[in-house]
Amino acid sequence: MFTIGKLFHLTHVVDDLDAVDKWYDEVFAVTRFYHGYERLAGRVASLLAIGEVIMEPMMPARVEDLRNQSVKKFHDRFGQHFHSIAWYVDDVEAISARLDQHGFRLYNIVGKQVKPPHGMSAVWTHPKETHGQLEFALAGDYIKDPRFAPTWSAAPWREHPLGIQRASHIGVVVRDLSAAKRFYCEVLDGTLIHEEEVPGRKRSAFVAVGIDTVIELAQPASPTSLEGRDLAQNGEGIHSLVFKTKDLGKAREFLTAHHLRPEPDGPDTLVLGPDQAFGMVLGFTQRALPNDPRKGEP
Repeated sequence: MFTIGKLFHLTHVVDDLDAVDKWYDEVFAVTRFYHGYERLAGRVASLLAIGEVIMEPMMPARVEDLRNQSVKKFHDRFGQHFHSIAWYVDDVEAISARLDQHGFRLYNIVGKQVKPPHGMSAVWTHPKETHGQLEFALAGDYIKDPRFAPTWSAAPWREHPLGIQRASHIGVVVRDLSAAKRFYCEVLDGTLIHEEEVPGRKRSAFVAVGIDTVIELAQPASPTSLEGRDLAQNGEGIHSLVFKTKDLGKAREFLTAHHLRPEPDGPDTLVLGPDQAFGMVLGFTQRALPNDPRKGEP
């Protein structure tokens, strides 16, 4: 048996890491706890906290004899875009066995396929098999996560003008909503908490995964919607990150003051499109998700 724990990080492939780091500093007042080159992964990356959410912006390493081409190949194919979702798990071997049992391929940090028992402290899935790439890792094996320190607090981000309380949800675009629900609920032991439809745009299923994450599985109903264009251009995978804010009006004022153009997405949500956020779709919402199992503020 395995247990999926906290969201480890969302990976975001970018053109220029220095420019993106500066943007994160200016807009989100992040806590950055790593910046460096990883030879085995073939990338340069940062790890930064926005409250309880960890982001990993990364770009292909600009070195000769690049050992691992996977980040470069992703960037060559998709440009700036969300890359993968990583969770902490208590037993990498056990979740690997579950995934292997259902026929999903697994890979190590250098992109070599592995099968359990493999002795790895982290594994990655194939993005075409799991509706986008996923990573499962043991806490503490790669880096010291500041959220586990006894003095850690997300209060500064709640007090920031963006008023970020937590990640409301991570959006994932899918071709077959039923198949995606089966994967997240039956293979990853997630809990379906809500389903809804935006007529002419998308059908969605919200699934609680681990202790702090809700995934919106979104099947586009229109090829011209934001979700439909992303699916057509980039295939299944991470589409958006939506933050829960305590004051949407203040968030709008702050974003506008930083020369961003938040657009309304319904009565209680604002969105920055990929042209404003280095290929990401970032949302801010006051909406409380129906049946959300997470209680209170982190």
